[in-house]
Amino acid sequence: MKTPHLLITSAGRRAKLVDYFVRDWTTGRVSTADCNPLAAALYMTQHHYIVPKIDEVDYIDHLLRLCQTEKVTAILSLIDPELGLLAEATERFQAIGVTVIVSSHEACQLCFDKYAMYEYCLSRGIAHAQTYHSMESFREALALSEIKLPVFVKPRSGSASIEVRRVETLAEVEQLFAKNSGLIVQELLVGQELGVDAYVDLISGKVTSIFVKEKLTMRAGETDKSRSVVREDVFELVEQVLEHSGLIGPLDFDLFDVDGTLYLSEINPRFGGGYPHAYECGVNFPAQLFRNLQHEINPPHIGNYTSDLYMLKHDTMTLVSAAALQQMKR
Repeated sequence: MKTPHLLITSAGRRAKLVDYFVRDWTTGRVSTADCNPLAAALYMTQHHYIVPKIDEVDYIDHLLRLCQTEKVTAILSLIDPELGLLAEATERFQAIGVTVIVSSHEACQLCFDKYAMYEYCLSRGIAHAQTYHSMESFREALALSEIKLPVFVKPRSGSASIEVRRVETLAEVEQLFAKNSGLIVQELLVGQELGVDAYVDLISGKVTSIFVKEKLTMRAGETDKSRSVVREDVFELVEQVLEHSGLIGPLDFDLFDVDGTLYLSEINPRFGGGYPHAYECGVNFPAQLFRNLQHEINPPHIGNYTSDLYMLKHDTMTLVSAAALQQMKR
């Protein structure tokens, strides 16, 4: 059996996550790639590569050549916009012996289309904020008192909380739609926001880990401070949502607890920014990935972690010499 060699693409600032992989893959190899030579997470691995931007036409071809040259056996992206690209190219990677750790293209698209996710939840009996994909449907719902101001307005497809805003008046909603028709309007949910890290085994397709945290503060769309909690009701909801969803590997959920009712907000089919909290509480996704790539099934360990531990993110730094940067080639 080949020694697993994982290439983490779009590594960006996720230095702590990459460090976890290096720490746990002691009998494997972990490399990183990014289009920016100043991406901090690149330097958490001994081998790192500069690649084209993901929107360049030769991006996938470049990755395929890199995987062949460096004997990569698996590839994992850390950002939403790249997931669809990798999902579409899965067969091309498989043809050269590379496992793409990504959900199906259809499952990824469901997660990225927030109105489609709303319709999916309605069809499955899962509570979700009332959502409207046009100005006309929102006006009608407002007139019928099906929804009230203030509301949240956000891109129908988006990530990292970019352009997500609370809106107080109908006039402001109309102004936003006049500038961008690709928006949705959502009911403002008032309650405890929860973050969930889940892992679906790549072989068995079963949920093996679910970690729940109460979000205390946010920064740039990511959880900045949180508290670990054990919630059986959340475990049940996540398993219900994931059944027959086509989602696999590491996943990130946002939920709201509104007076005891759990509302699904969104799913990100990748590692979430708050995953380090799960790892430090004993929920080890890198180890589960390693076992899967060794053709081993992970047994379920749902709820098996330390509760009432607070995560407090803070800054650190990496220093790189100019000479080292000059040696890096695309």
